[in-house]
Amino acid sequence: MFGKRISVVIAAAVGAALVLSGCGRTGDGSASGSSVEPAAAGKASGAIEIWTAGGHADNLKKLAASWLAENPDASVKITDVPWDQVITKVQTATAAGTGPDIIMTGADQTATAIGMGAFDKVPSGVYDAKDVYPAAVQSVTGKDGVYGMPWYVETRFLFYRKDIAAQLGMSAPTTWDEMVKLSGAFKGRPGGSFGMALPKPTEQPAQVIVPFLAQAGGKMSDGSKWTINTPQFIQALDFYAQFFQRGESPMGTTDATFDNGGTPMFISGSWMLGIYKDAIAKGTAPAGFTMDSVGYTVAPTGPGGNNDQYIGGGNLGVFASAKNKSSAWSFLAWMGQQKQQQDWYDLQQELPANIAAGQYEPIQANPVTKVLTQQLQNTVAAPNYPTWSQISDLISKYSEMVARGEMTASAAAAEMQTKADTIGFGW
Repeated sequence: MFGKRISVVIAAAVGAALVLSGCGRTGDGSASGSSVEPAAAGKASGAIEIWTAGGHADNLKKLAASWLAENPDASVKITDVPWDQVITKVQTATAAGTGPDIIMTGADQTATAIGMGAFDKVPSGVYDAKDVYPAAVQSVTGKDGVYGMPWYVETRFLFYRKDIAAQLGMSAPTTWDEMVKLSGAFKGRPGGSFGMALPKPTEQPAQVIVPFLAQAGGKMSDGSKWTINTPQFIQALDFYAQFFQRGESPMGTTDATFDNGGTPMFISGSWMLGIYKDAIAKGTAPAGFTMDSVGYTVAPTGPGGNNDQYIGGGNLGVFASAKNKSSAWSFLAWMGQQKQQQDWYDLQQELPANIAAGQYEPIQANPVTKVLTQQLQNTVAAPNYPTWSQISDLISKYSEMVARGEMTASAAAAEMQTKADTIGFGW
């Protein structure tokens, strides 16, 4: 989830990564302490109520048909809710103890749901963590175990005007230094205005700063406290801010049209290609712009030696007060298998959380989804703590001050650390 429900201003081309916090979990993706095991194959029974989000209900009904044929004593009722109502509905249901059997949350919402006690721990036999992208497993990990199953995943990559870069004798950047050089060349060319669009405070700059932190070799926490006042965080914040200080990133709002003179490079997701196709079809694209103008590649490698990007997507959990947990876990175990993950891609065009399913021929034959699966090998989860939104807001506030030259990255990191120590993790 995440990208598709955020307004796509070009700079909001999202990313948001952070680093693994050392929450305890068992090696197979299950958590100790769960009392209800999945029903045996073909033996599930009773009604299973499911809340999905953001337009997933219809296709999930189609996917579930074969499972229901194998489990004739079971039934499913699926209700779709808007993304922006998910946490409110989960909170209300948790307080009342009257929620469904299965709840879907976005990867960036799951920690909040876990923190309020909405989810049951995952019993053994539902899925093996080794089969799933590690960052996706981290997104469903709570303080004392795993509380959900990653269903589908998404990530971000680098977009750039390939045609303009070629005119400048340049190509896709593979390192931070190369990205800086290409951004400067885009801005400095005749008719150029900017070089790199990045999210501003209202667009949650943590969505790119935290991946930059990972690429610098740092992390947001050490498992016991937030780790913001570190050389790596300072380097990541400074890297972000310098694009603005050099005048290569606009402080004001930019559009998503890849304007010839405006925003020729940014970080976003594959939905941007659909936006460009629509603009071309409607005649609203920049002069001379075609789909051949669009270049995309995995994120450039930072000084930490990696190109980690934020992992998003959708997670599924069994409600703590669910009435039919055994059958619910049986259904989730079936959904997480490679074949069903590939079938879901055919239905919804969402990438599998199951690593092996990502090698599905239709995925690898498509140059965009092939790049996405390459980037998914190097991803990190958003900080999976209930107070992450408060820390993200701190990053928004202080990153703007650094970008405007009102304070140094070092001073900002020190102040954020003091405030973050007071906020804590929220468990």
